[in-house]
Amino acid sequence: MRKINILLIMLGIVSANMVSAQQNNNMNEYKTILKRPVVTNQQDIIDRANIKELVEFERFCRDNRLWDEMKKCYSDDSRVNISWYQGSGHGFVDASAKMEGFVPHKIYNTEVWNKGDKAVAIMMSNIQMRHIIDGYPVEVSSDAKLIFRLQRIKGQWYIVSFESIYEKDAIIPVVPNANINIPAEEIAKYRASYGCMIYMGKRSGMTIDENLPGIDRPDLVEKLYRETDEWLSK
Repeated sequence: MRKINILLIMLGIVSANMVSAQQNNNMNEYKTILKRPVVTNQQDIIDRANIKELVEFERFCRDNRLWDEMKKCYSDDSRVNISWYQGSGHGFVDASAKMEGFVPHKIYNTEVWNKGDKAVAIMMSNIQMRHIIDGYPVEVSSDAKLIFRLQRIKGQWYIVSFESIYEKDAIIPVVPNANINIPAEEIAKYRASYGCMIYMGKRSGMTIDENLPGIDRPDLVEKLYRETDEWLSK
């Protein structure tokens, strides 16, 4: 396990440096997102507070299995594209309800950019999952930015799109000194930004999309940011 953790840390540092340099070169090209939010009137303040409350409430519903309330956060034509699910927002809620186990999210901060009836929220989060390996419980911890597009429809804000930028993850024994054997080469053949999630997902029989934005793929991060910025700026 120690060799695996050291390898993941090294890969994460290299990937972080790559994406940081890439973002520094490109962020000035964006019209709205990744720039200091500008408040032009009182309505901006109200809208941003409502948007922040909405995306955080959606995660609260997910963690507390409030499926009917979670569905109310998504528009009818919303789309979700994350590691284990690609489809409609309402379908995402239904698929989440069928998942076994407890998968809580820790939220650190949420940034909001809004323009008229559109908005983008970027949430820093840590996703936590429990699994069993060799008879011992382990926790899969994944750091990710959650990217929400939102739209005001008939006076109410809704999530119209939800995607992620994966940063790094790890498999951590819950019981100290647990005799867990995961060959380092098994993890190393997957993405540095969410390889542990891919490994555990496949081990559990899930289908995981391995071609999503992550800090080890700055080209995909840039593409997502640019498309999100263009959507908001239209």
